[in-house]
Amino acid sequence: MPRGKRTVFAMFCTQSGNRVGSVRLHRQNSKGVGWKDFKVRKYCSVCRKRTLVKLKEERHSA
Repeated sequence: MPRGKRTVFAMFCTQSGNRVGSVRLHRQNSKGVGWKDFKVRKYCSVCRKRTLVKLKEERHSA
């Protein structure tokens, strides 16, 4: 049984704006670190290199 709600975030390339993936994160974990502190580099097919990504919350109907 899940202990907390997680939110789906889409990952976008910071240089080209291309969508490169999605990730499910808790809004804030037990240590007080929020989703805004989540830093990751993903491969962008438009830029053809690994770039830093920006997270945006995906809206889903319930």
